[in-house]
Amino acid sequence: MQRRVTQIESIRVLAMAGIFFYHLWTVLPEGGAQNPFGPLLGDVMSQGYLGVVVFNAITGFVLTLPHADPGGKPPLAFFDFFRRRFGRIVPQYYISLALWSLVALVAGTMPFAALCACVGEKIFFVQTFDPARFFCLVPALWWMGLLAQFYLAFPLLLRLFCAWGPRRAAVACLCGSWGLWLVLALAAKANHTAALFDYMFYFNLPYRLPEFVLGMAFAMAWKARAASGEGVEPATGVPASWRMAFAALAYFSLPLAILFKSALPMPFAHILLTAACVGVAGTLFSWPRMAAWGAKPAMAATAAASYSFYLLHQPLLGYGADALRTHMAPFAGMVVLCCASLPLSAALARWQDRLVAYLESRGKAREGR
Repeated sequence: MQRRVTQIESIRVLAMAGIFFYHLWTVLPEGGAQNPFGPLLGDVMSQGYLGVVVFNAITGFVLTLPHADPGGKPPLAFFDFFRRRFGRIVPQYYISLALWSLVALVAGTMPFAALCACVGEKIFFVQTFDPARFFCLVPALWWMGLLAQFYLAFPLLLRLFCAWGPRRAAVACLCGSWGLWLVLALAAKANHTAALFDYMFYFNLPYRLPEFVLGMAFAMAWKARAASGEGVEPATGVPASWRMAFAALAYFSLPLAILFKSALPMPFAHILLTAACVGVAGTLFSWPRMAAWGAKPAMAATAAASYSFYLLHQPLLGYGADALRTHMAPFAGMVVLCCASLPLSAALARWQDRLVAYLESRGKAREGR
């Protein structure tokens, strides 16, 4: 079995592309509705937010994989795990937060007091607990609060998976999380407090826990099967029966999600969309071509920069849309904005990653003295 799961790199890039085009659509939705391809273009772009669901599953998968068999690494102590994981995400996060805070201050897009309050919440990853500031400054940064919550829960979840097994642990987490969502969604119809919690939990655990947990369960099941080498595709480690199951899940759940999402209550719609994401992502994971693409240096480098790209791209789209909106037709502005902001976001992401690498190397050099 390959030491690096290269198909994850390809899926990561595709998920980030979906998020980018979703944010492009949010700043110029008229371009998605009025274009030579018809409103279907906007309908497709508006579903790109589901890349976050895929990112969550990838996070659960990647964190679990080193511990996914009896010969794997033992779970880290809580403090060591938190230090390593937050140490991986904080440098880029704080640099991008400082950058866009400075831009907002200079541009005067937010009152100073409101900006300070917004930045203060984001520094401590608590933005998703304040409905008034979920999306202040950089809306996409709400996900960092959710990610921090999963990091805090992961050591306990890993112990649960090791004790109960991936199937029982995953079913328990899915039933508990989605069951609570269904209960609160019903209570929200009659109670204002329940409605507030129902709204907030969509951006927090436990509502979003199943997405991470599905990645954890797949990591354990896949690692054991791929390591055995029995009846699996050498490039992906996936047996033919799994490929068929993922394809069938995508084949049935994706059309149902397209047809009935808007008519279903929110919990059922999200469950159906999560199933569609799992089906599509699992099918891609099982495709040898995705593993071959992920092994290419350019794809690996793009995937490595996807975290910084996520942190940096949305304000570029927002400020760019404001500059173009009054000078171009919506679709033309969308095309120009895409062509300008995509390479600029990629360049900024590479610069930010190099800066973090430089600062980390300097820190290690000082420690070695």
